[in-house]
Amino acid sequence: MERAFAGDERAIAACARARLDVERVASTSAVTRMYAEYPVKLLAPKAHVMPGSDCAWAYSVSCGGGLVSGDASGTTIRVADGCALALATQGTQKVYKHNKRRFGEFDDKDTGSGRGGGVGETVAALHATVGDGALLAVLPDPTQIFARAVFRQTQAIELSATGSCVCVDWLTAGRVAHGNERWAFDEASLRTRVSVDGEPAVIESQRLRASTREPMINDDRTLSQRMGAVNVLATVIILGPRVQALAKTAVAWARERARASMLVEGASWIHQPASLKREDDRFFVSASEITPADSPSSGAVLRFFAQDSETVYEALRVVLAPLAADLGAPPYAERGAA
Repeated sequence: MERAFAGDERAIAACARARLDVERVASTSAVTRMYAEYPVKLLAPKAHVMPGSDCAWAYSVSCGGGLVSGDASGTTIRVADGCALALATQGTQKVYKHNKRRFGEFDDKDTGSGRGGGVGETVAALHATVGDGALLAVLPDPTQIFARAVFRQTQAIELSATGSCVCVDWLTAGRVAHGNERWAFDEASLRTRVSVDGEPAVIESQRLRASTREPMINDDRTLSQRMGAVNVLATVIILGPRVQALAKTAVAWARERARASMLVEGASWIHQPASLKREDDRFFVSASEITPADSPSSGAVLRFFAQDSETVYEALRVVLAPLAADLGAPPYAERGAA
């Protein structure tokens, strides 16, 4: 774990909050260890899965419905050889504003994030190891970051040579309908690292700041203005032999959807005013194929830009529908899909 988080003590401490192990019991994937402490809670109900399915399901829940300033929330997961685990959430993860009164030593001019030492920042982390022939599907609802919040999320997924994963990571602009708290947080930093047999295969990272604070960048617009009409950002990482077919169909779907968009207006809507409403969905997707060096694994990364979360939910249901055979239930079907 030390290597996976590169000495990030807060992320390492966060992952000690909860532990989830999946092993083979009576020829079936089963949760054999489950532990959690505040602010994390884990649930492993008997999921309504298709007969004969070999996949354990678990849900991660934030106590109180969200994370407050200074919280460190995380989970350590181990999926044994040949097993499968679907990790979902029960709803949107909320990140509340930074409490400057509680953390008086916090420097208002610098969030302190980037190295994992920010006082009062809200931290979420995930460390997962996936064995040979095993599958991990991380299927959360989006993260909703409130105004003035400082949030950092770090995920490290370590696959064996024949391990596989599907990892969804997404966030919304915040409480858009509440006093127009749109992209009003101070800072959000998200990083996902997937390695195969100890070697990095995918590193997906982004940082959004209320102000660039970079002397070489002459841009005094607010984050809300810089984000244009985009209210939702999402990334889907698909990697490993068990999901190679899914990766191919996902890339084909994304490229076809992108071609169809380019025939109309492409992604130009992103730069239009967010207040401009239209009947058709504002949505754009791009796809990148991944072939790690000296590895039998291959995969893809999909990136979504949208004006509303329901459009992304529907896209995820379509793209990840083939996973139902491995998971025993369609991803995100419990979110109102038929």
